Amino acid sequence: MDDTRRLQLVAEAVRYCQRVAEMGMPASCYSKALREPIYFLWQKRAGKSKASIARFRSKNAVGLSFGNWQLVFDHAVPFKYLQAELLKLVDVTTHSVENVLNRFGTVVLITKEENDLLNAAGYRSDMPKDWDGIDPLARYKAVGIEVLENTNISN
Repeated sequence: MDDTRRLQLVAEAVRYCQRVAEMGMPASCYSKALREPIYFLWQKRAGKSKASIARFRSKNAVGLSFGNWQLVFDHAVPFKYLQAELLKLVDVTTHSVENVLNRFGTVVLITKEENDLLNAAGYRSDMPKDWDGIDPLARYKAVGIEVLENTNISN
């Protein structure tokens, strides 16, 4: 399946979630209907591994791998922000959806301890209060987690 088709399917999921939200369905009931297509159709396209789809990796996560509970697959901008941006799109097109996914869909590999640090600072599902809405790495900077480009990334 090519990227255009994948984006069409994600856009359809966005339209579905917009419809049921307008009907009064709580976000907790439909967010998985958006999260799963984004992960499986967009982020993990072409069978990429979690380690290869993360754009960044913390300095402390370099050399770690999945399977021993040391590494965490973290959304740099918590999913609720990505979902909110997608749901407020007036014109849901492959282009508009791709723009939001590129702006808010950054994935970072961090250690379990760094994940605990983010959670303790109140950033489990929130961005810093002074977030500019642009820098996806603001949560990590706020707690002093050094982040590097992921050298295992594949396109």
